[in-house]
Order: sequence, then structure tokens, then C-alpha cells
Amino acid sequence: MIVHTDEAEAERILSILRNAQIPVRPSRCIDEDSLKDYLAQNKVDMILAQALQTELPLNSVCETVNRIGKDIPIVALLETIDHDSIAEAYSAGIKHFCSAAIKEQLVLEIINVFTALMTRRELRKFESDLNDAEKRCASLLDSSKDAIAYIHDGMHVYTNNAYLEFFKYDDAEEMEVTPFLNLVAKSEVPATKKLLRDISSGKIPDEEINMKLKKEDGEEMDAVVYLDKATVDGEPCVQFLVQPPKVNLEAEKELREMRNRDMLTGFYNRSYFAKDLSDKVNAVRSGKSKGHSLMYIQIDAAEKLEKELGRGNMDLLISDVAPFIKECIGEEHTFVRYDDHIFIVELEGQIEDAIPVAEHISKKIKDHFFSAGEKTLSITISIGLTQIIEKTETGNEVILILEKELEKSLDKGIGQISIFDPAEEEKKARAANQKWIDLITGGIENNQFILHYQPVISLHGDEVEHYETLVRLKDGDKTIMPADFIGVAKRHGLITDIDRKVVQNAIEAIKDSDKNVALFVKMSTDTLSNPSFPVWLSQQLKASAVSGEKLVFETPESELISHSKQIKPIIHAIKGLRCKFAIEKFGSGLNSFTLLKHYPVD
Repeated sequence: MIVHTDEAEAERILSILRNAQIPVRPSRCIDEDSLKDYLAQNKVDMILAQALQTELPLNSVCETVNRIGKDIPIVALLETIDHDSIAEAYSAGIKHFCSAAIKEQLVLEIINVFTALMTRRELRKFESDLNDAEKRCASLLDSSKDAIAYIHDGMHVYTNNAYLEFFKYDDAEEMEVTPFLNLVAKSEVPATKKLLRDISSGKIPDEEINMKLKKEDGEEMDAVVYLDKATVDGEPCVQFLVQPPKVNLEAEKELREMRNRDMLTGFYNRSYFAKDLSDKVNAVRSGKSKGHSLMYIQIDAAEKLEKELGRGNMDLLISDVAPFIKECIGEEHTFVRYDDHIFIVELEGQIEDAIPVAEHISKKIKDHFFSAGEKTLSITISIGLTQIIEKTETGNEVILILEKELEKSLDKGIGQISIFDPAEEEKKARAANQKWIDLITGGIENNQFILHYQPVISLHGDEVEHYETLVRLKDGDKTIMPADFIGVAKRHGLITDIDRKVVQNAIEAIKDSDKNVALFVKMSTDTLSNPSFPVWLSQQLKASAVSGEKLVFETPESELISHSKQIKPIIHAIKGLRCKFAIEKFGSGLNSFTLLKHYPVD
């Protein structure tokens, strides 16, 4: 949103922003009522407000924004950075200002203000997500069977029901006014005081603490206490998790291991894998690990097999396949049952080492017969393969790549392997880019850019037949659309050559036609900013004896606004050759009709 009394100056400011590659969808207000109505009904990221003007002064803009209660930053546009202008901005409650006359300052200030706005929006979202998470956690704590309390400066600030039951307290409010020291056996008090002092200074022990605690009725008992950092209502505290002493450490270890395992296959389960994958990604990103490859294995036609065998026999098949995979690859690797019919294998080392392993297991599975109850059958597997590298950001990114590679392998047929090698993919991208460059330059040299013609019919009737020219690139039997090659051409400075080839072909088509035709030809900003283009165009028209009025050059409105200074003299020169000019996508600017005063539009 721009608040400015001078429409031309507002357009100039927007043009500066577009030239700086800042996307804008502008609107303009000049009075308080229109500003209030617009802000109430539309989402606005920022307001650029002209200072030292009376129609809609800065304090009115600021009051209007404050009344609707939205976080919309206001940037005061000052004619000069002086004491009076800055004082007006500050007194109005506006924290951001810049000089509209200094382009660099204008652009940088808007970028900084918008970045701060995005940060605030993200922070609000994170706070909302955190609030939701804390509510879920509070619900889980309340229903947890573990005795948990939050303690600050030795006092209870939260206790769950299991904690109250553990110490035989009936009233949570009574527990809240009971210091933790009152729950400790007399012999443990000195050590506990030291522990609480250490906690207050930020020293929280990582290991479990064996303590002798005291219930409300005075009965003493042995317990194990685990400490961890926590917060309650934004205030830091310490979580105390109290458990009876472990009778059998080995049994506890086995139980923890069982929680991480899939009961059918003995492989690790999905929840363990998520944490393990995150740890491996972080290790590779920090340089602590050289690399890991992941193999994503799916039993082909698994759903069809399950319908034929039944769920019970399918489970028996999976329980036969899983140990076979482990035996073929080697027990030293990490094996995961990721889904009903999908396994993931984590392999140490680079992807080059994993490829022969994938080929080996694929062949071994294909040649083996598996049991599914009373039935014996052979199966095939499809494999997706990738590698964790330093550029990998999250575990989810790795999984998405694996799933895509599996889809690619399935597209090839059953029993196939698809490999995503990040380094190789980068090489392929560069090679593909070079291929496009070669294709475009070859098309220019060999006249493989062809024109299609779409009629433009006048509703009022016209003796001249108008056609829109649509450029295509021929590559053998294939016809390539502009969306596929224009971007590459712009990035590599080939777009002006394409434009000139299109103009040549258009002039040739007009010359060869026995009808009274005129062609609309789209031109890029690069061409319409090139001082040599009108000279070249004049030569082409003279050589073909074609009148310039048969050509209508067109360019988008946004380009005219953003590159007005460069384009304007070129358009006047083209008009001098009797060529016509049209604005494409007219109406997308702040006040499109103003352009008609500055350009000789036909």
C-alpha cells in the first residue's frame, strides 16, 4: 500500500522496487476512509506513507493501522532526512523512514522492514505451535503413569497425579506449598541441598540420581530421580521424574530395546528410525561422519500379494523376507521396517559402495523362494537409493528423495533400482542446462524457431487481418514450447537473438502473404532496451520491402514501468519506422492509464 498525493512519484517508487526484483502488488490511498476500508478487507504487508502532506498525514495513517489492530509496518517516505521530517515520523509513532530520493536507501529499508515483518509472523506462528504443543504435553503429563513434578527454587510449581500418589498426597495445592526437601529422608538432606544449589546455578546432572525419599506418612523409600530442563508459563524450572529403583537393569535395557523394534521382523521400527536418521544427518552436516547411504526396499505388487495370501500369510512372508535381507547384506548395518511392505537399510560409506549391495540383494531375492504359510513363492523388490551429504537439511528430505526414487524404479518395471546421487544429479543439471543452450543456439543458427499464428478478430470489423505470433522451437520431430526455453535464453543472454529471429520470420511471413495482414510480436525487455535494435529493424524492413505498420510490437505493462528510461527512446525510434506498439497485460499496475500519457501506444 502506498499513500502518496503524487501519482507519478508513486509509480516511480514502485518502479524502483520492481527494478530491485522486489515483487509488488500495489494499491494507493489518499484519504483516511479509503485507507480504513481497504485495510479492513485486504491483507497488506507494508504501507509506504508520504511525509509532510495534509491529505492523509502520517499520524492519521498510524492511528488507522492501530485501530484495526493489524501488524502492518509503516515506512515514512521523507523528501529529505532532516530533523523536522524525522521528528514528524517519530511523533506519529512510525519507527521506519527513508528518503524516496535515494534509491539504495529506499530498497534496503523496505527489505529490512519486510524481513522483520516475516520474522515476527514466523515467531507468532512458532509461539502458537508451542502453545498447542505445551497443551498436548500438559495433557500427557496429567495422564502419565510416571511421577513427574516441575520444581523451581526447591518448590513444586506443578505435580501430576502419579507424583501425588507416589508420595501419598491427596491435595495438589498442599503439594505446591511443600518444598522438595520435605520429601527427602533426613540422611539425604545435605546432599539434596547441594543438588538444589547446583540446579539454581544451571548445573543439572545428566545421569540418574539414587535418593531416599519420604512419603507424607513418614515412610521412607528408595527411588531413582531423573532431572531435565523445563519451562512452566515461560518460566524456567527443572523436571523431576521419580521412579522406584530398578530391580533388574538388564531387563530394563531389554525393554527399552523392545520398544525400538518391530515385533514381526526384529528390525528397528519407524519411530526409532526417525530419531536415528536425524542424528545421522546432523553428524554428516557437522563433519563428524563421512557419509551414509540409504536403501529403500519395497516388495513388488505387495497389495496384490496380500489379497491373494491373506494378512496372516503375508505377515509370514515378511517375517521370512526380513532375515534373508539381513543375511545377504550383513548384520553390521541398520535395518528398519518402515512400513508394512517397505524396509530401509542404512549403510556406512558413499553411494558407490551401496550400488553393488543393492544389485546383489535384488538378484538374491529374485532367485530365492520364500514361505508364506503352506505356500512357497518367489518375489521381486524395487529399490530406491540415495546418500546423506552435508547439504542434506533434514531426515524428511532424505525420505522424500527415497520415495521419489522408488517411484522411478517402479516406472521402469518390477525388480528395478533407481539411484539418486546428489553429486551426479548436479552434473546432470549442468549438462541439461548446456544441452538447452546448444539447442537454442542451434535453433538460431539453423532457423529452427518457427511461428504459429493465432487470429485476433476485431469486433468492429477491420480490413487488416491481425495475428498473434507464437514462437516454437523445433527439435527433430518435437516442438518445444516457449516456457521450456525462454528462461534459459534470458539467463544466458540469448533472448535478443531469439527476438531478432522471430522478427525476421515475421517480416518474411508478411512478405510472402497475399493478404493484408499485421502481426503482433512479443519483445523482451533486453531487446527493447538495446539501442542497436531500431537500426537493425530498419535494415530488415528495407531489405524485404515490408512496411513497418505491418508489425505491432508488444511488451508487458510491468516491464514498461520497471525499465521506462531504457525502453522509452527505443519505442519512439520503432514508431519512427511506422511500426505499432501495444501494451500486454494492461491493468496490472497502480494506475495503468497514466502509461498512455508517456508512451505512443496504438
